[in-house]
Amino acid sequence: MIAVALMSVLSVCEPGAVVRTPAETVDAFVAAYNARDVAAVGAVLSPQARVFDGQGGLTGAQVIANYGTRIFVIDPPYVMRPLQRMAAGDMVAQTEAYTGGELGTFEGLTVYRVEGGCIVEMSVNR
Repeated sequence: MIAVALMSVLSVCEPGAVVRTPAETVDAFVAAYNARDVAAVGAVLSPQARVFDGQGGLTGAQVIANYGTRIFVIDPPYVMRPLQRMAAGDMVAQTEAYTGGELGTFEGLTVYRVEGGCIVEMSVNR
């Protein structure tokens, strides 16, 4: 319910609406994440995206809602810093370092699949 209400007031990523390479899309996601900008995340993460986080699957809408109600309100905030990246076709895989937040510093690998300037799949491995 919260996700539906939240999505109604945010920019919604529509594949093909914006011309961006997969790498540019992931860069926009990282920038939005670090700015704690829920609307900007919604502009690059499709609400229908399939997101796998090691604990189960979520939709993009659920992830966006979680960012707005849980992740982006943590103080100090998490900051994501890409370390290494490999891009091929519609896929971008990158290792990422996270600092701040409740868990302190940790690293992980995230694999993104991008269609038409929108992240449509994201596999988060921490």
